[in-house]
Amino acid sequence: MSPLPRPRWEIAGQDLLIDDELTDRTLREAADPGFVLVGTSETVHTRHPGTRSAEHAIPTRPDIAATVHQLLAAGRLVPGPRVAVTGDGRAEPEAATSVDVAAVATTGPQPGDRVLVHVDVVRPGHGLVTCGAADFSGSIVREDGTYLVETETGDALGRARSYRAGAERLARHHGFVANPVEIEHEHEAYAR
Repeated sequence: MSPLPRPRWEIAGQDLLIDDELTDRTLREAADPGFVLVGTSETVHTRHPGTRSAEHAIPTRPDIAATVHQLLAAGRLVPGPRVAVTGDGRAEPEAATSVDVAAVATTGPQPGDRVLVHVDVVRPGHGLVTCGAADFSGSIVREDGTYLVETETGDALGRARSYRAGAERLARHHGFVANPVEIEHEHEAYAR
C-alpha cells in the first residue's frame, strides 16, 4: 500500500523563494528599469525601461510581483522614496513607493582603510606579521642591522628600520594603513 500524498499548504508564490533564475531576474529588473508599489494594496508595477521613470508604470506578472514582495520581506529589496505614477493613462489616486536594491554590506576593510596589524616576535630577529581583518600575513627578519620584509609567499618587499616600520610596509603593499601596530615579544619562548 503506497502512502497518500501530503496536501500542500502554501500561500501563493511561496515556492518562488528557491527559484534562483526568477530571483536573479527580479533583482536585475529592480536595478533597471525598477519597480514601484502602487496604492494601499502595494501592487507591483515596472518602471519605464531605460529611464527609470515612474510615469506610465506597467503592472508586472504575478510571479514577479510575488518575488518582489518576498525579496522586500527578506531585505534584499528595500522601499525607496514616494513617487507619483500614472497607470493606464490616468493618474493614480495615491503616490507609489519606489523599490530599490538593498546595498550590500562589505564584510572586510576596503583598500586605504586602517587595520590592526600584529607582529609576533617568535625569536630574536624574526617576527611574524598577521592581519586577520585584511587577511594578509608575512614575516620580518633581522639581517645586517636592518629588517627584511617578506610577504606570506616569500617575496621580498624591501627593508625597514624596525618591526613597526616593516608591518607598515607590508600593510601598504596590500593597500592598507597599519594603524595600530601591536608588537608582542615571546620572551618565555626564547629566553631559555
